[in-house]
Amino acid sequence: MNAGRVATLAAAALAAGCQVVSYPPAQARLDGGPVATRGVVSHEARSQLRLYQDAAGCESVQTVNRQFRLVTVAGPTGPERRVLEESYDIRHCLTSESASSEATITVWLPDGNATVPLFRIAGRGAEGAPVGNLYRMTNRGCCGSQDLATYFSLITGRMLFASSLSPRSIEVANTRTIRYLALHDTFSAAELPERAADSTVVAVLQWGDEEAPARRYLVRINRPEAFAGSAVRFRRDGRAVADTVLTLYPDRPTLELMAEIELVAPTSNRVITIVVPIEGLELKVDRARLPPGVTLTEGQ
Repeated sequence: MNAGRVATLAAAALAAGCQVVSYPPAQARLDGGPVATRGVVSHEARSQLRLYQDAAGCESVQTVNRQFRLVTVAGPTGPERRVLEESYDIRHCLTSESASSEATITVWLPDGNATVPLFRIAGRGAEGAPVGNLYRMTNRGCCGSQDLATYFSLITGRMLFASSLSPRSIEVANTRTIRYLALHDTFSAAELPERAADSTVVAVLQWGDEEAPARRYLVRINRPEAFAGSAVRFRRDGRAVADTVLTLYPDRPTLELMAEIELVAPTSNRVITIVVPIEGLELKVDRARLPPGVTLTEGQ
């Protein structure tokens, strides 16, 4: 197409209220990033697949998949938009179950003038997705372990908590106040960090908001064995709450609010149930109901 024809089409598009987006040559941008023309923000990145032989001699495949999403988060002054560049690098041996996965989520403002991202989220995961103001990154379990989901803030970029089961949350109606309840057990894809120094830790209960890392409460047992989480829930006025989200209304007082978790040891069938009172949206660990031989204390 000659230059005159291009100019004529561009002029017609602008006259019709359209904006023209230009892209750089493919070889000019291997990584994601914004490209702006007349206020339009564009992002592009490259995916790839590679067959190779690893150091142990196993025929392996590496896939690097990148995609983009436009999401809306609830910021302190109202709704805010973010552009997510999601990159998942997965490598596995074709003749065994061995695999590794790494993820990098680059978060941009949808602004043509942005030259650097707001922040980057990095972790081990095979897939992920935004969930409200959070980003959930899932690390797949194998060889008897279960999946582990790690949640990051799309407001601050910080890691919030890791959960072996679907987390529960409490929201106060017509406010930005929210608290998450999560449980990381010893049958998950990633080990509990605290177990490296203390084998009596069998689970970690986590409690926090959507901006800063959650507070960690360590479940210790006098007879160490591996435990899997079987339930995480709230109890309101003595009744179990079936929904994953519990909404509180200031004009409807709650007489009693509890957090409850259950753990099961597959080898012995031992069941542990822990009930913790919630007051002022804080866990009252010092008043928790615990079975004999079990303690619950705040960690680092």
